[in-house]
Amino acid sequence: MLNNKLKTRGLSGKSGAICSEIEGRLVRGTYKFGDEILANDLVNEFGASRAPVMAALNYLRAEGYLVITPQVGCRVIAPTLEEIDDFFFIAGHVEGAIAALAADRHSPHELEFLRLTQQRIAQVSPTKGQMVSTTFVELVADFHQQLHQMSHSKYEAERASRYWRMSEFFLFNGNMQQIGGGDGFVVANAQRAAIVEAIARRDGAGACKLMEEHVRGKPTRAGVIG
Repeated sequence: MLNNKLKTRGLSGKSGAICSEIEGRLVRGTYKFGDEILANDLVNEFGASRAPVMAALNYLRAEGYLVITPQVGCRVIAPTLEEIDDFFFIAGHVEGAIAALAADRHSPHELEFLRLTQQRIAQVSPTKGQMVSTTFVELVADFHQQLHQMSHSKYEAERASRYWRMSEFFLFNGNMQQIGGGDGFVVANAQRAAIVEAIARRDGAGACKLMEEHVRGKPTRAGVIG
């Protein structure tokens, strides 16, 4: 079954649906770093011709998930730890800018909804020895998506969403689901609460700085980078 939860820009119809499904598998770690993806297998799985499958794979190559080598095949990227660290450094600046815009432009209703999501994340965060739940992952994604919407900057929010999906891809490929709860989740929850309060004060500079620190530390807290 095709999953259209992840919105894919630039593709429509069968190509867009296939792209969304494959991206979902990449983001949630179904496909791991370096895995080979066979176009013929996807053709058979989705009951599609080769054209929409290749359109989807080429789109995801352009997004940075895949490497396609003519006459050789398609593989998931296999970044170094330094490259992952660089990504989160840049992603932190992107999310920080979004948080600053959200602080300046949010409505009271949006703030209330964001605070509720932050509180729900804290409630379902794993304690030591527990696995990371799907509910927790989805709520964290919702938290960032709400911030993107609160920025009221359509094109920058779209770009930020692309960074966010790629960040999930890096974290899940680092086996985030296998990590038990601990101090990292306590720290992350405190950071999110501080971000919400900075936004509530309309402190754009503070929200930006806090968000940069929060995102920059994700791979270390998740155990992707030691």
